[in-house]
Amino acid sequence: MAEWFPSREWLAAYRRALNANEAYRTGSEGWGVDFDGDFLFEITEVPVEQTTVGDLPDDLTDPLRENVGSLPDERVEELLAGAPAALEDRMAEHEGTERERLVGALLSTSLEETPATTFPDLREEYPPDLDDLLDQFERYVHDDTIYAYVDLYDGRCRETDVLEDPSARDSGFGLTGPYAHWKDLLEGTDVMQSIFSESLELDGSTTTILPYNEAAEELGDTAARLESRYLF
Repeated sequence: MAEWFPSREWLAAYRRALNANEAYRTGSEGWGVDFDGDFLFEITEVPVEQTTVGDLPDDLTDPLRENVGSLPDERVEELLAGAPAALEDRMAEHEGTERERLVGALLSTSLEETPATTFPDLREEYPPDLDDLLDQFERYVHDDTIYAYVDLYDGRCRETDVLEDPSARDSGFGLTGPYAHWKDLLEGTDVMQSIFSESLELDGSTTTILPYNEAAEELGDTAARLESRYLF
């Protein structure tokens, strides 16, 4: 699975990179020892409603086109026999053979609507990376927001998780902002600058963070150094 942002795999890679970062380890010694130093990252305005499957990067969509486009006629008929009404309605918007209309329908469906147009038998024909990401969208996107939990303690990142239930974990700090601003952070924008400019909104004590300013910068710099691939 590629480390697409935002995904569980990206967060796992971020955790590994933080724990390999000696500057972060040194700068964050003592963080969270006498207080809750965990963070909840709220990534808002994730464009699942506006983005179709076909809008995703070619590395994800080309295998889907190939897989479904090369199915035997008998398999296409078998799949369409179990198609939900939402998929039939989407196919009616396309022309060509049943296979071509099926491919067109799958690619033109928004990420938000994909659960209504697919079903387990059909999803077996999806490439593994795309299937996994669509599952993550369905499980982890709440309206247009993804909640990522990061457990930081005394120079270590002990755990990362994407939350199905945003209230499942307590955290001492929150960082909230739209997807576009998180992407800016990954491309090198300074964390503290983002907070003070209100591109990202901090929930928690600024005075607690300031003595750990270098560690905070490493949180952002480490993310920026990851070879991230963007879904949007």
